[in-house]
Amino acid sequence: MNVEVVLVASEAYPFAKSGGLGDVVGALFKYLPRFGFRVKLFLPGYARMLQDFPFVRQRALEFPFGEIMARAEFLEYRIDDSQSLFAVACERFFERERMYGYPDDLERFIFFSRAVFEYLVRWQEEAFLLHCHDWQSALLCAYLERYWPQYRPRAAKVLFTIHNLAYQGIGRGELFRLVNLPNHFFTHEYLEFYGNLNLMKAGLLFSHVITTVSPTYAREICSPEFGEGLDGLLRALSHRKKIVGIVNGIDTEIFHPGLDPFLEEHYGRENLEGKRKNKLRFLERHFGPEAKATLPVIAFISRFVEQKGVRLFLERPEEFFSLPAYWFFLGMGEAFYERALKDLERHYPRLRVMVVFDEGLAHLAYAAADFLVLPSLFEPCGISQMIAMCYGALPIVRGVGGLRDTVVDYPFNPRLSTGFQFGEFSANEFLRTVRRALHVYFEDQDLFRTMVANAMASDFSWEQAIKRYIEVYRE
Repeated sequence: MNVEVVLVASEAYPFAKSGGLGDVVGALFKYLPRFGFRVKLFLPGYARMLQDFPFVRQRALEFPFGEIMARAEFLEYRIDDSQSLFAVACERFFERERMYGYPDDLERFIFFSRAVFEYLVRWQEEAFLLHCHDWQSALLCAYLERYWPQYRPRAAKVLFTIHNLAYQGIGRGELFRLVNLPNHFFTHEYLEFYGNLNLMKAGLLFSHVITTVSPTYAREICSPEFGEGLDGLLRALSHRKKIVGIVNGIDTEIFHPGLDPFLEEHYGRENLEGKRKNKLRFLERHFGPEAKATLPVIAFISRFVEQKGVRLFLERPEEFFSLPAYWFFLGMGEAFYERALKDLERHYPRLRVMVVFDEGLAHLAYAAADFLVLPSLFEPCGISQMIAMCYGALPIVRGVGGLRDTVVDYPFNPRLSTGFQFGEFSANEFLRTVRRALHVYFEDQDLFRTMVANAMASDFSWEQAIKRYIEVYRE
């Protein structure tokens, strides 16, 4: 019998999601039972989630929170015999319009971590493996290190997953008073970070194994360029514990061009006629009836933020958007980039910018696109490139993090390649790589079709990623 897995995170699809973190935790919750694991999932009791799902049992407890006693309610949702969801409800902290982005976010998730710890102490009878995700649940690792031996003869095995090291849960040092750990925990060796409190450090220091979301990113975060100020700590930790990179998967039951309910024409690797028809409809809808189907569609489907490399387009717009291609941008993000891209749209007839998050439109864009661009400054994993390949769109990416691990670059192995990579984060290198991709499209259609077939044959299913997590669980 496998040990019970306790997942603790700030989001998980389909209950609450804002990004890739929710995809990973939701997939673990969904797929681990298929491999014989019982799973408990602890999430904050966001208002929307509480409205949409009925609960089967309610418990409450009080615990120290700074100088006061705080109260948390636990609403249990029984999904099936092997899956239970627990929402940590607190009107003060979680019944809000958004999941994140508030001045008291650190207080909210200090409360969340302590509440989950108190639940485990009081009501978790069976042995378990704890799997915490990102800074929002990292403090739980420290609580188990400090207090768990008082309640159980052996500490539970603890895994901590870094989804994006750029977000560490850093706040004023005075917030340590809410943590209720001995004072020596607020030193440079532990949770102090240049005078501030750093919650991410709790997960790094007090877990048995650290995982992150791609092998390349696991190496990158130990370097000054990608380490976000924690590279020295991570290099030191890498000599004492494993830092394992596991590439995320995608839900191939959702992202499947042969079954996708958003598509007007279904298609597959052996017959791309449906993709051609989707492209024709897409071009007519977004670029008008005069649009030329002989030109490729290049899509950017991501957040309009610095990390995603949007700045590179703004540095050389004339050279990018005058290329023989249709450019389609779909996403939301920083107001500066939203405005800048919309301003460019007025000057370039083959550029469309949709400032919206629209799942159905994203599926249609993947199905219509010949290429997807992701010129990221850094990218822990990324899923857009994997979705694009499933739909027969070749990724043009910067070779960092998960992009490097999932896209087989042309021309190093032309007959096995699935896309195009570039190295230096510059408009020149990116533009050169886009031109290289267009050269293949216009001058070597046989090779282009081979690359599309290779891309669509890639296996990015969650089953592969889950098997790797299980290996780590059992080590």
